[in-house]
Amino acid sequence: MAASVVAALALTSLAVLPAQAEEEQAWQDEVLGTGESTLRPEVVAGSFGNVTNAEALVAGGSGSATLSWDGTGLAPYVILDYGPVVGGLPYFTVDSSSGTVGVRTAYSESFNYISRKNESQLVKPAAAGSETVYVTNTTQMTVGQSLLIGTGADQESATIVSIGLAAVSTTAFAPIAPGATNVEVTTTNNFPVGAELLIGTGSSQQAVTITAVGRTSSQTTLAAAAVAGATNIKVASTTGRQVGDVLDVGGENVTVTSVGTAGAAGTGLGITALSADRAAATPVVFHGTGLSFAPAVTAGFDAGTTLRNPRTGVTVSPLAKDHATDSAVVSSPGNVVGDNAGYLGTGVGSPRNRVTQVTGAGTYTTPANALQGGIRFHAVTLTTPGTVTISDVGVESKFPNYGPDDYQGWFLSSDEVLNDIWYTGAYTVDTNMVPTGAQNNSTFPVILDGAKRDRRIWAGDLFNAGRSTYTAFGYGPKGSEYIENSIGVLGSRQAANGSVPGESANWTSVPAVAQFYSTAYSIYFPVGLVDSYRYTGDLDFAISQYSRLKAQMNYNLGLANADGLIVTTSGSDGRDWDFYDGGRAGTVTATNVLYYHALTEAAWLAGHMIENDPGNADATVWAADEAAWEARATQVKASINATLFDPVRGVYKMSNVDTGNKSGNAVPQDANSMAVLWGVAPEDKVSGILDWMKNNLWGDQGPQPFSPEANNSTLISTHISGFELAARYESGNTDDALALTKNLWARMANPDDPFYTGAFWENHQQNGDLTDANKSLAHSWASGPTWNMSAYLLGVKPVEPGFETWTVKPHLSDLEWSEGRVPTPNGDIDVKWTQDDAKVIDLDVTVPEGTSGEVWVPLASEDSVSIGSEGATFTGREDGYDVYEVAEGGDYSFTSAVTITADTPVIEGDLNVGGTLKVTGDWSPGNAELTYNWYRIGAPTPIQSGPSDSYVLTDKDKNRRIFVEVTGSFGTLDPLTVRSATTDKVAKG
Repeated sequence: MAASVVAALALTSLAVLPAQAEEEQAWQDEVLGTGESTLRPEVVAGSFGNVTNAEALVAGGSGSATLSWDGTGLAPYVILDYGPVVGGLPYFTVDSSSGTVGVRTAYSESFNYISRKNESQLVKPAAAGSETVYVTNTTQMTVGQSLLIGTGADQESATIVSIGLAAVSTTAFAPIAPGATNVEVTTTNNFPVGAELLIGTGSSQQAVTITAVGRTSSQTTLAAAAVAGATNIKVASTTGRQVGDVLDVGGENVTVTSVGTAGAAGTGLGITALSADRAAATPVVFHGTGLSFAPAVTAGFDAGTTLRNPRTGVTVSPLAKDHATDSAVVSSPGNVVGDNAGYLGTGVGSPRNRVTQVTGAGTYTTPANALQGGIRFHAVTLTTPGTVTISDVGVESKFPNYGPDDYQGWFLSSDEVLNDIWYTGAYTVDTNMVPTGAQNNSTFPVILDGAKRDRRIWAGDLFNAGRSTYTAFGYGPKGSEYIENSIGVLGSRQAANGSVPGESANWTSVPAVAQFYSTAYSIYFPVGLVDSYRYTGDLDFAISQYSRLKAQMNYNLGLANADGLIVTTSGSDGRDWDFYDGGRAGTVTATNVLYYHALTEAAWLAGHMIENDPGNADATVWAADEAAWEARATQVKASINATLFDPVRGVYKMSNVDTGNKSGNAVPQDANSMAVLWGVAPEDKVSGILDWMKNNLWGDQGPQPFSPEANNSTLISTHISGFELAARYESGNTDDALALTKNLWARMANPDDPFYTGAFWENHQQNGDLTDANKSLAHSWASGPTWNMSAYLLGVKPVEPGFETWTVKPHLSDLEWSEGRVPTPNGDIDVKWTQDDAKVIDLDVTVPEGTSGEVWVPLASEDSVSIGSEGATFTGREDGYDVYEVAEGGDYSFTSAVTITADTPVIEGDLNVGGTLKVTGDWSPGNAELTYNWYRIGAPTPIQSGPSDSYVLTDKDKNRRIFVEVTGSFGTLDPLTVRSATTDKVAKG
C-alpha cells in the first residue's frame, strides 16, 4: 500500500473550478426566503367570472381589481400564487364596495385544493328523465353549478337545483349468505328502520329495506397475554362492550361479566373463565345483531362489502341518459374554499377560508388568533351579490422568512438538483418556525411539525428538523433556540409516571398544553435532548433537563420484559410516526431500536456531563446512570438481534407478534434504517439490509415504509426516508443515498411539479399523488436531505459537544465538486473539495480556533497517496480514507492522487541573449512539487536546476539550442520526469 506523508512545505491554495469562480456566492441565489415581513403574491394563477384587472393584486401590479356578482351561479374569484409557501396573517385592502359585501379569502398549499370540485359517485342507478341523483358525497356542491355525470361518450351535464343528503355507508363485518335477512355491520348510524339498504356495488348490487336495527360488530386484541382459567382480560379497547356480551377470544366464546378500562395496565374486561392460554394480540371479536332487512338477498356477499343508505340525494335538471351505479359525478367549476387543516394547535384559523363583511374602503386583516400557515395559493371571492374593488392582497409574515444574510450554513455542488433540494429543506424548516410573539403572544420561539398543520410540537419530528435547523441557521436566537425551547416544552409536561408527552398543542408558555402520544414518541425526548447537547454544547440546558430524561428512562425500563425489550399493544401506546396505521403490538423492532439509541445517547450524555462539569455534586449519580444505561443498551441490542432479526431474509421484522391482520414478519423501513444508522445491525449484515430495502421497498416515487404483509398504509414517508438516507451515508453507501435523495425529494424541489410549494411534503402516495386536501406540504420532519448532505457530502459532524472536536469526512460519489459551510457554536467549518478524471482529489478545510478534529481525505483507490498542509498530522489509513489529525483552528489543504501525470513542457519566450524563457505545462496533481533542469545542447550538465520555471539566456547560450526536463514529486509516488522539445538557436540579441 502506498504510504501517506505530510508535506514538508505548505501547499498552495486549491485551484477553483471555473463554475465556482464565476459564481462565488451562487449559494445566496438558491435561498427561497426573502427576509421581508409583508409578502405579496407573485402571479395570478387563475380567475373566474366577472373580474377585471386581477394583475393589480400581484407584486408590481398597479390600479385595482374589481369583482362583481349578481348572485347567480358560482361567484367570481381570483387565485393568487406566492411561489414558495408563506404563512401569517392574510389581509386585503378595499378601495370601494357597493354597500356591505361578503368577501371570502381562501388558502391552500396546492392549486388542486384551492378551488375544489365535488368528486363523488352514484350509489344507485339513475335513469334518463330522473331529476334526483344519489351520490356518495355532496361536499363542494353549489346550487346552479354543473354536475358532470358519467365518463366518455356516456357523460352528460346537469344543473344542480337543490342539495339534499349524501349517502351514508357501512361495511359488512361478516359474509352475507344467499337467502340471508340480516347482516353484521361496523356502524348503524343513519341506517333507520324503513330506509333503503343498498348491498354491494356495481351490477351485483341488491336493494332491500331495513326492518330492524341492532348492535354493531367489532374486533379488538388482547393487550397482554391471558392464561387458562383467567376471568379478566386486558384489551386494546373496551369501547361498546356491555355486561352479557359474548366474545370470541381466539376461537372460544366467553361472556363479559364487567367492563373496565383499556390497555395492558387497564382494568380490562371481566369474563367467564378462559379454557386455554391466549397470547398478546390475540383477536377478541364481538358479533352484533346488525341490520335486518327484507326481502332476503338472492346472492352472497363477502365480509367488507359496502352497504349504503342513499338518503335524499341531489335534485338536478332532468337527465338525458341512463347511468349505472358507481358512475363518476364531478362538479364544475369548483368552489373556492381552500384546502383542509385538521388537528390544529393553538391560534390557527380553521377552516382554510375566512368570510369578511366588507362595508367600504379600508384594510381588512386576519385576527392574531386565526393565523394561516402554508399559503401558496390565496384566493379572493364573493359570498353575497355586489361589487368590491381591491388594490392590495398579501400576508403579514409570522415565520422568519430568512434571507441569505440570515443563513449561517450553506451548500453547493456540481449537481444543481442536490443544491435545490438542500435549500428546499432549509426553507421547509423556516416555514415551520414560530418566532417569539408571532402567534398567540408566544413567549419564546419554537419549531412545529407543519406550516399549516398540525402546528404542534412533535417529539419525533425534532430529530430531522433539529439537525436541519443547526445546519442551516446555526446557534442562538435564529437557530438552536427554536429546538431547545421545543424540547423544553415537552419536558415541562412530564407525567407523574415519568413519560414525556409526544406532542404539544399549546406551546406558547410553559408548562405547556401537551399529551402522551405513544411510547416511541416519548422515547424521542431523550434522543432529541442529547442530540441538542451534541450540536450546541449547551451544558446548562442539558443539566436542566437531566432529571426529566432520567425519569423518562426509568419509565421505559418499566415497560421492558425479561429480555430488556419494551412491549407495546395495538392501542395508543404502540403508535409511532405512522399514526394512520394505529398501534403496533409486541416487542416492536423500531420501538426497541429507538430505545437502544436512547440508552446509548443517555449514557453518552451522562459521561460528557461528567467530563465538562466534574465538580458537580451530581457527578457520582451521573456516573452510576452512565454504567446502568450502557449495561441495558448491551442487553437490548443483543435481544433485538436474537429475537427480531430474520436470518433467512437478512433483515429485521416488524414485531414478534401479529397485530390483527398486520403480520409481525413484515419488513419495516424504519427499524432497518435505524438499526443500521445507530449500530444495532452487525457490520456483516449492513449491506444485506440496505440491498433488501432497495430491491424490495424502493419504487418510482420513493420507498414503501413496509413490505406488503404489514397491511399498513402504503404512504411514502419523507420522515423515515431521512433516516434511511443517513443509514446509507453512514455505511458508505453514498451512491444509493444520492439516488434515494433524487428519487424521493427532487420532484418536491422542482417548481414545475404540480404540488410544488418550495418545501418538502409530509408524505404522498405510491403514484406520487397526495391523499387529500389535509396533507401537509411544508413539513419539517421531511428536511433530512439538508442535514445529511452537509454531514456527509461535505462530511462535517460533531464528535464532542458543541463541535469542540469534529470530523470532516466527505463522501464524494460521482460529484465533480462540493463546497459549503457548517456552523458550529465556536465558529464556521468551511469545506471545499474537487475530484477529476485523473483521480486527483483536492480538499480545503477551514476550522475554528479552539477546536480540533480529524480530516478524512478520500482516496480514489488503494494505490492513492495523500499529502496535507503543515499542521495536519497523518495518523493512518481506514476504509478508503487517509486520516489526519488537526490540533488547532486554521486553513488546511489536502490532496490525494493515484499517480503523477504531466503534459509535455512547452518553452516560450524571447530567444535572444538576455531574453527570458518560461516553461508551461499542466501537472496532476496540481500541487506536485516541481524541479526544473535547464540544458543547452552540448553541455554535459544542467545550466540551471531548481524550482524556477524560467531561465534568462546568457552569452554562452548564443547559437545554442535549449531544452528543459521537469521532474514532479508527490508524496511517495514515483517521481515523473518529462522533457520539452528543443528550441531554435539563441540569437545574439
